[in-house]
Amino acid sequence: MATREKPRKWINAEIEALDPDVDYARIWQLGNAYRTSPMILNMAVCQGFLRLVGPGSGARTLVRGGTGKVVLHQQRRIEGTMHAVWTWYLGEGAHDPSVRESVERVNRQHDAWAGKYPDAILDVRQYTYTMCILAAEPHRVMQRLGLPGFSAKEQRAAYRHWSQIAGLFRIGSDQGVPLPADFDGMLAFLADFERNDYSTAPESNVVAEAMLQQFCDRWFPRSLHGLGRALVLSLATPDLLAVHGLKGPGPLVARTLRRTLRTLITVQVRWAPDPVEVAPIRAAFAEPRPETPMGGRLKAALSGMRGQRPAPDGSTSTDV
Repeated sequence: MATREKPRKWINAEIEALDPDVDYARIWQLGNAYRTSPMILNMAVCQGFLRLVGPGSGARTLVRGGTGKVVLHQQRRIEGTMHAVWTWYLGEGAHDPSVRESVERVNRQHDAWAGKYPDAILDVRQYTYTMCILAAEPHRVMQRLGLPGFSAKEQRAAYRHWSQIAGLFRIGSDQGVPLPADFDGMLAFLADFERNDYSTAPESNVVAEAMLQQFCDRWFPRSLHGLGRALVLSLATPDLLAVHGLKGPGPLVARTLRRTLRTLITVQVRWAPDPVEVAPIRAAFAEPRPETPMGGRLKAALSGMRGQRPAPDGSTSTDV
């Protein structure tokens, strides 16, 4: 553990001393990589998956008829995702070799799956949506909790950081993901996409249930899986719940969980000593976690996707 050599509250002061057009990567790191934890980032990635499969088509590639890693090996899937996301969080932008290598690995994966599942290729709007989620969803979540969200400087830095990384991705043979003109444009694009592009698909429900099971299995004993599920879904918007056919926690539970999260974040930002090291994300996800048996909700989602009906003994019967 590092010896404290910084002031008790140093993160916001350093952000204020930086230029978002030059130091955008460092501002992103300061705002998002220190005052977090493996569980919180896992919850954020789970939320992100639920949003990214809102249109349905991307979910088909992930599910692959029930044989995809997101279904059968949820922990391995999230461990790979967390490693990539954390590389992008800590990288120095598009010129950072580790970021370039990580993004190129994703490009190759997308190219490979596009050949096998041409009907499930993400279109340009979905790529843009993905990059906007990475840049702006933390801000939106904080605002849902009743917190201010990113400052104007952090918004500018977030836009600059992720627009640089967006230029490394490929869409088919085209280089770069087109983005709106600024952070406000990202927020407007997210709202428009979620209003017009979300569509119900059984594969999306499978991904949602798989990600919820992954989060609960990793961080909660089985007896508290209901709490873990409620924690994630308390941050979901009604449109997100509806497109996946999910039932969120009751109003009282949702308000209590959101209030608890808001209080914890407020204490950390205003009063608790700022961490002097980034969160131990790589260490937390470096050791493979054993997979657990498929839960009842995920089985039901798969049965619905396949046109099957769970039998009383837990097996399935096919209707078509």
